[in-house]
Amino acid sequence: MSTNYIKQINHILKPKPLKSHLVLDLFAGCGGLSLGFEAQGFETYGFEKDEDCCHSYENNL
Repeated sequence: MSTNYIKQINHILKPKPLKSHLVLDLFAGCGGLSLGFEAQGFETYGFEKDEDCCHSYENNL
């Protein structure tokens, strides 16, 4: 195997760095905590079971 091939494969398979940290907002409610994190540049994923809260979260974010 040539070293160029190995370098190319290593380059392709190297994981890409994340642009920002990921924040999980459990029991997210209307998304107030997520709004604060997103305002500071974090990517957020909210999880909520209550249907009314889910609609509010979607509207806020």
